[in-house]
Amino acid sequence: MPNEKNKVIGTILSGGSTSKAICQVMMDAERGTLKEGMLVIVRSYTKEGKREILARVETIKPIDESYEPGGFLTEAIRKGMTIPSDVSRRFEIAELELLFGIGGSRDIRFPPMAGDKVLLIDDIKALATDVFGVKEGDMVVEYGVLEGYEDLPVLLDIESLPMHVAVFGITGSGKSYNMGALIEKLAKIKWRENGRETVKHFPVIAIDPNGDYVDYWDHFIMNGNLGAYPKVTRYVFSLTSAQFAFPTKQVRNPNDFLKLFNVDLNVFKNSPRDLAEAIITYYAGDVAGRELQASALGALLKHMIDRRIIDDLNTLFINKRLYEQLYHFVELPPEGITIHPQTADAIQRQLDTFRRDIVENYGLIGKTREPFTHSTVDELVNNGGMVVVDFTVSGAPGYPLHLKQFIVYYIAYILFKRFVEYKTTKQVGQKSLLFVIEEAQNYCPNLAEYKIGYSLARDVLQQIATQGRKFGLCLCLLTQRPSYVDPVVISMCNTFLIHRIAPGDESFVKKVTGGLPTSLEKRLTKLDAGNVIITGQAIKSGLPILARIRMNIDRKVEQKAGKIEIAQGLPSGISEESYAR
Repeated sequence: MPNEKNKVIGTILSGGSTSKAICQVMMDAERGTLKEGMLVIVRSYTKEGKREILARVETIKPIDESYEPGGFLTEAIRKGMTIPSDVSRRFEIAELELLFGIGGSRDIRFPPMAGDKVLLIDDIKALATDVFGVKEGDMVVEYGVLEGYEDLPVLLDIESLPMHVAVFGITGSGKSYNMGALIEKLAKIKWRENGRETVKHFPVIAIDPNGDYVDYWDHFIMNGNLGAYPKVTRYVFSLTSAQFAFPTKQVRNPNDFLKLFNVDLNVFKNSPRDLAEAIITYYAGDVAGRELQASALGALLKHMIDRRIIDDLNTLFINKRLYEQLYHFVELPPEGITIHPQTADAIQRQLDTFRRDIVENYGLIGKTREPFTHSTVDELVNNGGMVVVDFTVSGAPGYPLHLKQFIVYYIAYILFKRFVEYKTTKQVGQKSLLFVIEEAQNYCPNLAEYKIGYSLARDVLQQIATQGRKFGLCLCLLTQRPSYVDPVVISMCNTFLIHRIAPGDESFVKKVTGGLPTSLEKRLTKLDAGNVIITGQAIKSGLPILARIRMNIDRKVEQKAGKIEIAQGLPSGISEESYAR
């Protein structure tokens, strides 16, 4: 451990309280060593022995007596004269927010005394319980480092993930890069179990509209591994366009880990009303005001299943004869079901739109023997790994947003139903999965702020947000505009990773997080790329943390998504010299 004298960066001045203190910054720590938002230790020696307080640097104020308003050099400054640097004193003072006592009572019952020393933190493991709230045996990952330090890791509690995570940040803030760093940590979790160290990993499904997670599939194909994940599977909607973009270097055969995404409507067989509502919402954007239509269509589907007119709901939409029979039932419903002609016309339009898109135009049914079903989820949570649902241009060429919403709805529906079954089946035991959704505002929108028109996936995501935490199903929502995300879903998130945000979202973020320290609040719109404010239950102590994700250290997989080589794509011209000749 370094000598205490080498760690001292300031001295407490008089006038402090149990919540605030002023620090005279040491000369060697001026101009950059101490930064706003940093955590430091205030140490003093009392009759009872050594006492330490964890503090946060709220503000840093450089003082130059030559430039004080109305000072003795005012006239010289007015006339533009150069002021010699050695005429008067120059120094820095820092205002500290006193957080809590460490190594004993957390309560600060009397303020630090003038002359007490302010020190850098030199051993985060010794402070793990106080700063991060973790103790021996807790499952944690190291995620970046404390801002202002080079090698003091931030410890995140894995057990808190079922309480849901929200990740905010505008384009270029490092949001997706840092999320990738977290996935790398979840891919290889070191944990001591029964006295020996074991390696765990957290299963992940990622909705990927921009290719940020396809990078991880590429890495797995090129290197043969990704942490402790046994495999990384990529679901696409066009095999041809996806195969065109295969990585050149291959350790794994990419075709073994590339699958065509198809739905299996039989997941709705025990709840045909849910399928009816999905069809209506797909067409109209909402089932509100269309309850009669949903009830009638649900009753017809149930009638055809109960009477064994159909054994397979996929066949109902693929087989023209069966589909025409459903059409006939809408016009002339069987006994016990009443459908008004106007309602029947609406149902037929909804069915036609659904069948045209899902079956005819985009082929989401019956194109593969391995559709995404309950068994897909079973394999993932039992054996582990990562699934990437590729919504990029190469993975889902020409797919409109409302169709992507249906796909997210379908996946979320299966996840919720399956995790409820896991919890209610005693033989199964605890299961966990992280469901990552990029551009979350497109799938669970706040329609009062974001006039997107469609909200097909919103209701089931609300169910996961409000109930999934009991079952081990974890949401992780990433968005550039947090105020555009459904407030019910956001309110259920209990861990926030906040990168640089737009000024218009500042008040919303302050509200939804329950408030942040002043030193962090004022940086919300100014954070450097790679810096992230972490607040919520992932920090068990409840202390908001300013962290830095180090490029190529905290994340090993190169981020290729979004990179454009402009120079290579520009045409060559004639130089001035050539023109002159």
